[in-house]
Amino acid sequence: MPGSREEYEYWNRLASKFDDGSIYVVGPAIYQDVKKWLTNQFKDMSMVLELGCGTGYFSQMITDRVKHLIATDMSQEMLERAKEKLGQYNNVEVRKDDCYGTSFENNMFDAILLVNLLHIVKEPNTVLNESYRVLKPGGRLVIVDLTGHGMPFFSKMGLGIRYVRTWGKPAPYNHSLNPTELSKTVKEAGFVIEDVKLVGRKTKAICLNAKKVK
Repeated sequence: MPGSREEYEYWNRLASKFDDGSIYVVGPAIYQDVKKWLTNQFKDMSMVLELGCGTGYFSQMITDRVKHLIATDMSQEMLERAKEKLGQYNNVEVRKDDCYGTSFENNMFDAILLVNLLHIVKEPNTVLNESYRVLKPGGRLVIVDLTGHGMPFFSKMGLGIRYVRTWGKPAPYNHSLNPTELSKTVKEAGFVIEDVKLVGRKTKAICLNAKKVK
């Protein structure tokens, strides 16, 4: 099922202030925690696909860990920012593609990266099924998803206030996942989970590593 125009237009509107706004909303510490975990998931992988790369903020974290990275998004405004960040890397290609139904062949990638994507899309199951299709047997699915799970009540309230102050009305399909819900959805798509953990001190993120066995 393709994404809605409402989804794409929402992220186009936020692109110009997305990085600074995100750091204000969630705080810089969580990004350092995510980077530490994320860079350990990639080592000399040949072909990696990122779906929903946004401005390329997280793409930069793995550029020296992979031989070739294709960073994709459906928001043209986000992609323009990503090109500015990633244009210096010879091993990175930035292109427009739809996470609900990509243009890639079956069994093409050694790993797929999804950062802060599944909790904002209308059909996370469709995204995971598409990831499974284009991933090679034995390939890795690497997910990072910010969550309110595990945060104290007043911390979540503060995050919510900063979000509304910065972005206004939440994204059309925004919803906070917890590790159990995310793990269940990933398993239903056919993956075998090898690691799932909650990282972060104040703000939290679910970090999950799964494998396509067949």
